[in-house]
Amino acid sequence: MNPDAVATSRWLARRLGDRSVAIVDARYTVEIDGQGRFRSVPGPDAYRESHIPGAVFLNLDDLKDPSDPTRILAPDDFAEVMSRLGIGSDDEVVVYDTEGGTWAARLWWALRYHGHAAVRILEGGFTNWTRLGLPTETGSIERAAARFAPSLRPALRVEMDDVRAAIDDPATVIVDALPGPFFTGQVPLYPHLARGHIPGARNVPAPVNVDPTTWELLPCRELAGMWRPIVGDAERIVTYCGGGVYGAFDLFVLHLLGYDAALYDGSWEEWGATADAPIETGPETTRRDAR
Repeated sequence: MNPDAVATSRWLARRLGDRSVAIVDARYTVEIDGQGRFRSVPGPDAYRESHIPGAVFLNLDDLKDPSDPTRILAPDDFAEVMSRLGIGSDDEVVVYDTEGGTWAARLWWALRYHGHAAVRILEGGFTNWTRLGLPTETGSIERAAARFAPSLRPALRVEMDDVRAAIDDPATVIVDALPGPFFTGQVPLYPHLARGHIPGARNVPAPVNVDPTTWELLPCRELAGMWRPIVGDAERIVTYCGGGVYGAFDLFVLHLLGYDAALYDGSWEEWGATADAPIETGPETTRRDAR
């Protein structure tokens, strides 16, 4: 177990004003059209209206490589974004959203991938913070620029070729973190992408890890009971989703439970746009059981 991956609201409230703790608001809004397709919209307006005192806002799109949006920024570019936010290598980072951490996990993973282990997701996010009546503020906050020195951890990220090789590897479990209708191919993620999922993938939609009424994580015992039959004693776990967000949250939960996992960063935005990528539709297959 890795309980330090989570920050409680009470824990964070005691550290407001501590300059060594960088608080990041990573709120997004998901808009769904009449055909069930969704698009994500950053939440700077909501941030300016109300946020945790001292929090800076991060548009998660700023973490995408402008030359290939399916990839995370190159290390030097990522370091520049962190430095601009006022996040230094010695800071402890707490990131939150309003959906239980499902969006905040993208930054949580990106920081860990770039060697910054001192990062937590706020339990219950801003939803729980306001429900507890904890302080908020309006406007925009800027922290002084800081020095962020990246040190990549390659084991936390895999490429498309790695996933291709993993499809027939009985020691690897691939986890799709998208909601069921996208996994089965009933609904396209985006109009230009193929429908379905990576062959043999298990489907664990990121939101099933949280209580939908409180946006808090389910109890660890319940999470462990849900994940154990899926991952078993796999030697390797790879998560993915549409664009590396929900997959990062499943990875976060696995880390919380003590599992090592890697994110297929390109996810369905890359896989579903690749003509020769193998694809399945329909429910999960039993091609590969967790050992």
